[in-house]
Amino acid sequence: MKILYGINTNGQGHINRARVFITQLLEDGHDVHVLLAGRQPPHYAFELSSKTFFKPGPIDFYKDHRVNLNKILQVNLANIPEYAAVRKELIELDAKENFDAIFTDFEPHSSVVGKKTGKPVVCIDRQHAVFHPAITVAPGKPHEKMGMRWVQNIMMPFYNHCFALDFTQTIETAGDITLFPLVWKQELKDLETSLGEHIICYLSWYDSKKVVEILSQFPRETFFVYGFNKNKKVKNIHFKKTTRTGFLHDLASSKAVIGNAGFNLAWETFLLKKLIWTIPYHNQFEQVSNAYRLEQMGLGYRSKQLTAKDLQAFLQWLETKKYSFTTDLVVLQPSDLLARVYDFLEEYRLDTFPKSRYIRKGIRLELNRWRMRQEILNEIRLKTV
Repeated sequence: MKILYGINTNGQGHINRARVFITQLLEDGHDVHVLLAGRQPPHYAFELSSKTFFKPGPIDFYKDHRVNLNKILQVNLANIPEYAAVRKELIELDAKENFDAIFTDFEPHSSVVGKKTGKPVVCIDRQHAVFHPAITVAPGKPHEKMGMRWVQNIMMPFYNHCFALDFTQTIETAGDITLFPLVWKQELKDLETSLGEHIICYLSWYDSKKVVEILSQFPRETFFVYGFNKNKKVKNIHFKKTTRTGFLHDLASSKAVIGNAGFNLAWETFLLKKLIWTIPYHNQFEQVSNAYRLEQMGLGYRSKQLTAKDLQAFLQWLETKKYSFTTDLVVLQPSDLLARVYDFLEEYRLDTFPKSRYIRKGIRLELNRWRMRQEILNEIRLKTV
């Protein structure tokens, strides 16, 4: 099967989630073309497939730990002509490659191309789990929830079926969305998990001076800080350059994690048996939902800001939890989810192809009737002459 896999590159969570399924698709023998769209992705993203390429796409912006809606609208509205040109290029690529299916991780170009070319679009993400009826929707402000639904419609204007990952025990389908449990990440298999002395921090949305100001108040702790892409030591704080391998190694040997409430980070901390303090972006309801779900299950501590008071409370919470958790969630394999995708695509093919044949048959009948009428008219003209 020839596949176009679109990945939203705003943040690295989409990239690292898609990596899990692209790896399995390649192992299953499929020809996968990977579209990276959004912000300029990190170098390791281009290793997802030998046919990986980047195109400009919608960009999000944050300021003071909250969604900067004005700048998002200003920049992306100005870029609409460029986005339209990208979609035209992708439609031309499909005409050349003739993709069998479109996969997407919350990436709008691939979604639109699938609709325009009539190809089945399969979405694998987290965002569509937020309002799934099988889970309790997180409490939040009405405008945050409305904003989340608006973002879902803008970023995923079309799909045939969506498989949404969640901290759930069962597979639940409601309409065109299937809620799916966590799956194992093969890239973690060789990591040795241990309870080290450092705390991993992914705090790129804060000013580094603010990070130093808060963390340095706890000199007995050692913090490894990612997200600023630099190697520097300030007191008990070690800033580290962004590398996937280095981050995972430090994560596996950490005693806890501090970060935003992105799903990918929480997913990896659970697989590596770590507890996490989540600080969701303001007005970003998906992150609010993630933090709420983790707290519900005893896997995470949450707060609205990075403060010394909350850090002290988090450290005390870790002590009471003895740096571990007893929550036992189902973890499946990527092949389990893709087996469901393959079943869906087969059903789609069986459902769609007969209709296509019927339409083509109807066109042929109409064409034959038109030709017969033309022949009769020609004969009448000849007899008249």
